[in-house]
Amino acid sequence: MMRTAQKIRVLVCNRYALFRKGIKELLSQGSPIEVVGEAATARQALRLVERLRPDVVLMDATMRDASGSEATRRIKALDPGVHILIVSLDDDRLLISGCLNAGATGYVRNGDRSGKLKSAIQMACRDGAPTA
Repeated sequence: MMRTAQKIRVLVCNRYALFRKGIKELLSQGSPIEVVGEAATARQALRLVERLRPDVVLMDATMRDASGSEATRRIKALDPGVHILIVSLDDDRLLISGCLNAGATGYVRNGDRSGKLKSAIQMACRDGAPTA
């Protein structure tokens, strides 16, 4: 469940700074979503999850220092209540299923509409149902 009544707190984890900045701008536009932090590596993500306690982590499927499934597993071990949405460039079924089996709530593709990302974040917090 969402920990904050007002805003959905999101941590953006992606190796590309420009991507993180774009997601932050996108999510700040007229939605109940607040980006509370950014991480370029799985190691940074773990530290920030522990410190910031976000409601949702947007996790790059291929982080620099860990696979999406390994990063998901580590984050869920640290905070079982956090929802993790995998952000993937494509529909690699093996990659996505590994992340879902590790505890991810769902995934969105990099090429999806901005509204789909916002909806996936809100749906993950509302009922924790897998999204795709």
